[in-house]
Amino acid sequence: MRLYDEIFKDAEGFGAKMIVAVDGGGYFEGVKSVGEFTPERMVLYFSKKGVEIEGENLFIETYTDGDLRVGGRISLVKLVKDR
Repeated sequence: MRLYDEIFKDAEGFGAKMIVAVDGGGYFEGVKSVGEFTPERMVLYFSKKGVEIEGENLFIETYTDGDLRVGGRISLVKLVKDR
């Protein structure tokens, strides 16, 4: 997508894309591993960075070839320290 190319042009080495849906779920591309995982908190690791997700009733809908779809209601996404 051209829009993604423009948004992520300065995101050196992050190697990930993320979409949070209006209904509260989300889609994450480039996930290397899943760290902590509870219905209220999830940590996803990418090649060099990670994100912490907070919300309600979080669950992994699918996780295939680095693409991860999160169900539930995401209320917060924040970067965590470098790996």
